[in-house]
Amino acid sequence: MEQHSTLTSEVVRLTVPRSLEYVRLVRLTAAGFASRLGYDVEEIDDVRRAVDELASIIVETGTGGDLEVGFRVAGGVLIVEGSAPAEIPPLVDELAHQILAVVVSVHDTGLESDRAWFRCEKPLPAGA
Repeated sequence: MEQHSTLTSEVVRLTVPRSLEYVRLVRLTAAGFASRLGYDVEEIDDVRRAVDELASIIVETGTGGDLEVGFRVAGGVLIVEGSAPAEIPPLVDELAHQILAVVVSVHDTGLESDRAWFRCEKPLPAGA
């Protein structure tokens, strides 16, 4: 219990080249962070899937620049946010929406200040 309470102030940031080849590193980081929070294997896979889907969508909105992703805990929720330079908003198709609705409690994407962004949330496991 003590281990998890310190994570409320920790933020893990990852910056990778904007390429689908590097989304794997983002997935691995997501899985590692979720594991540290006490999620079970299925929930870790849910976080990994959501981050993979959303990071890939952001990478595909344009070219150049880096993909920046942050992982944090606030209000009993794991929050993952990411962004990259873009001129068009990210396109999330119906299948991706359906997958995301199953694996995370909140997901959103958008375009702001010439950056495509994503955010997803998943409640912390009981007892965390």
